[in-house]
Amino acid sequence: MRMFQLLRLAAQAEALRWKRTGRGYAIQAGLGVAAGVFGLMLLVMLHVAALIWLARGRDPAMAALIVAGIDLVLAGILGWLAARHVEDPVAVEAQRVRDDALRQVGDTTAKAAMVLPLLRSQSAKKGLVGAALTAAVIGLLARR
Repeated sequence: MRMFQLLRLAAQAEALRWKRTGRGYAIQAGLGVAAGVFGLMLLVMLHVAALIWLARGRDPAMAALIVAGIDLVLAGILGWLAARHVEDPVAVEAQRVRDDALRQVGDTTAKAAMVLPLLRSQSAKKGLVGAALTAAVIGLLARR
């Protein structure tokens, strides 16, 4: 019964980890899209500023250049936020819980595999050797 509880705990921890990781990627993508939008607005404003500067005087162009400078700052901030990778502490903890639960399942399975040959064997010596070999193999498989 404990093994099934550990497997269920490992599955829940893995689901939580994937959910939180996906949420982080979604936020990162949203910030990247916002940075792209402000970058596009920067290009439009630079074009408008150049057109106004060439057509008239410098006063309307300076206003457009100020707006373009603000867009550049916003695009830089949002781009920096989208580029950084911060691990979610909940996702890291969920992965640790999953790994611990799976390790305990492997240990429980190895113990059961060691006892079963003893119960089935007619010779105690033969049963001990079989149990030791089975536990060693299962232990190696559980560590992978």
